[in-house]
Amino acid sequence: MRRRAAWVGYDEMAATGVYGALLNETGELSLPPDGENEAAFFCSTLAGRDRVLDLGCGPGFPSVVLASSARTVCGIDAAPAMLGKAKEALARLGISNVRLIRAFADKLPFVACAFDGIAVCGTLGSLGNPGAVLRELARVAAPGALVASLEQDFRRRLSEGVPREERRVRRDRGRLELQVVRYLTDPYRIRYEYYVLDPASRSVQRLLECAASRSVETAPTEVSPSDLPREAVVDAFCEEEVQYDPELLRVALERAGFELVKQTTAISYGVPHIFSVFRRQS
Repeated sequence: MRRRAAWVGYDEMAATGVYGALLNETGELSLPPDGENEAAFFCSTLAGRDRVLDLGCGPGFPSVVLASSARTVCGIDAAPAMLGKAKEALARLGISNVRLIRAFADKLPFVACAFDGIAVCGTLGSLGNPGAVLRELARVAAPGALVASLEQDFRRRLSEGVPREERRVRRDRGRLELQVVRYLTDPYRIRYEYYVLDPASRSVQRLLECAASRSVETAPTEVSPSDLPREAVVDAFCEEEVQYDPELLRVALERAGFELVKQTTAISYGVPHIFSVFRRQS
């Protein structure tokens, strides 16, 4: 099974409209209550900073809200479709002090000490190997720079009864997939497995029947990869995302050269999250 970079999946979601709506029908910024709470965290932490980096800006959050509290913001993301949505949001909101760059988090195109503020909203939890990213983050952070970090608390989420494995069948642009999501420990990570199927295969008909009575394009299934004969699978690939609890996150940032300023946990969008502020050591 081949490994695929996580940003490719996010790019596909943005391109199909599954992910990334920041604006309402009239083109105004419209965040749900939890989004407002997250925005307040980033803005209050990074208010007054001259040069803020939004690491993994996605469709424009938190860049669009940081624009009013920081002098300049630079948002980077590896997914072109995400950046397209972010550019559209900035244009419609008339924001001019945010620039967007396509870049990879482990190879940032900036000089050392380029930023005095950094926003990291879920980005570390979407990476397969965050070590190189954290080293780059430390390189571009000026001494005393603040990092506002928001990541899910994976330990607490598992303790609240999240199933350790989920399986679903998905139709997408003429493609049929069996998707398996595994929630793993030692270390914490989420593994996504995708099995692209031949719809003409007889063994795949159970999956089609499972989804036939539903109006949605994705439906849960009891079928597992081991139930599929080899000839039914056209392609197979996976993604893995490292996850954290508060202590693991603290240790990871401290090893990279940051010190913890404060840290709290709270529910956001129905999932336990870690709200952390770190400072780049001199």
